[in-house]
Amino acid sequence: MLVADGWLLGAASLAADAAERAGVTIEPASSQADCEAASRLFDHVWNQQESSLLTPGALIALAHSGNYVAVVRAGDRVVGAAAGFFGPPWARTLHSHLAGVLPELRGRGAGNALKLHQRHWALSMGATNITWTFDPLVARNAYLNVHRLGARIDHYFENFYGAMGDTLNGHDDSDRALANWNLLRPYPHPQAGLDREPHYLLRRDGDRPLLESPGSAAELLALQIPADIETLRHTNPPAASAWRAGLRKAMTWALSDGWAVVDVRRDGCYLLERPVAGSGG
Repeated sequence: MLVADGWLLGAASLAADAAERAGVTIEPASSQADCEAASRLFDHVWNQQESSLLTPGALIALAHSGNYVAVVRAGDRVVGAAAGFFGPPWARTLHSHLAGVLPELRGRGAGNALKLHQRHWALSMGATNITWTFDPLVARNAYLNVHRLGARIDHYFENFYGAMGDTLNGHDDSDRALANWNLLRPYPHPQAGLDREPHYLLRRDGDRPLLESPGSAAELLALQIPADIETLRHTNPPAASAWRAGLRKAMTWALSDGWAVVDVRRDGCYLLERPVAGSGG
């Protein structure tokens, strides 16, 4: 499928504007030095000590074979990076495996700019979809993925990567949600009906989760998560593990029962509705 020039021009403009607002430049890796810098960036962000998440050689191979490797710079410093590869349906879907920016850039729009650069690049290659997995307990990522970008959550995977043990994931199970981003879908508009009071299936009770019964008459479900799970993993690991179990149970039940995530609030709250028959996605 050839992507129309209008889509490419629009995507390029959105990506450039987002990078300018964030004060960064984003470019595909074009040298061994770029791939080495991206590899170091990944290991720094994930505090990987004993082995590399993606070696420079692996990144060179990905870039050389036509996959996505990009570096984010603030001035001359590499402050972010992303890497992805194509998956089925071939040449239509890019799977974004790793994407991260230094903690000092969080909240400044660099992550959003990186995803928009990835979107423009994928469209220029003829792809119309990007997928990626993310930790559904990290509120800022859930907000970006669903509210800002408009990605769907297609699946919830239990302990997807097995034991990870890095400082971001801790020693808890590596549950992941699968984000699915239709690149030809315009930025999402505010969802109709989200001004209704939701039924809280999962809510905060101090540091701990409180799981409620579904409620047979509910039209809008809410699943609260901690505003900062990464800090909670350091200060109260048992509570963080309880949140993992609580969200796993609530999200797995809701998705299997036909509910769909339609928004995520900035403070960490998933909102779910039952799709209207024939509405598509």
